[in-house]
Amino acid sequence: MPIDPSMLAKSIGTLADLHPEQDLAATLHQAVIAAKQLFDADAAGVMLADLDGQLRWASASDQRAQTLEDNQEVFAAGPCAEAYTSGRAAVMHDATLEQRWGEIALTFVEVQIRSGLSVPVELGGAAIGTLDLYAVEPRQWDDTEVSALQTYAGVVASLLGAAAKAELKGTLAEQFQVGRG
Repeated sequence: MPIDPSMLAKSIGTLADLHPEQDLAATLHQAVIAAKQLFDADAAGVMLADLDGQLRWASASDQRAQTLEDNQEVFAAGPCAEAYTSGRAAVMHDATLEQRWGEIALTFVEVQIRSGLSVPVELGGAAIGTLDLYAVEPRQWDDTEVSALQTYAGVVASLLGAAAKAELKGTLAEQFQVGRG
């Protein structure tokens, strides 16, 4: 389904009033829900790398998305892992037909998801996670969808950057207060 640039801009605009420095979990959830709606997907999620560089689920639109993200975390396989390690979009068109996904495809089929699209979330020139969409039906995920999801991933990166900056400022302020005390 081609993504209309004006609809992309409108959807991103709905995220402008979020406050990641106050509630990052709620901010990520709102971004996931907005992406799910814009792309007419059945589920969506965000995975972020931990301190060891391992992907962990950070937010999911629903239990089905969380199950998919959890299993991709456990098996270190699937569209999320591929997008994170390659730095490029990863597409699963039909989990029932694509052998290359191995066992993770069984999880997709089990939760009645047939296709997925994952793009890296990058901050400071490095991948820090993925933004992921899932569909019940097989899906081709055209170039406008890939490009639009990459744009959305940039917004997620900005939100994460704002939260990290606020956290750093708070930590520095605490250290300054302790040093003065």
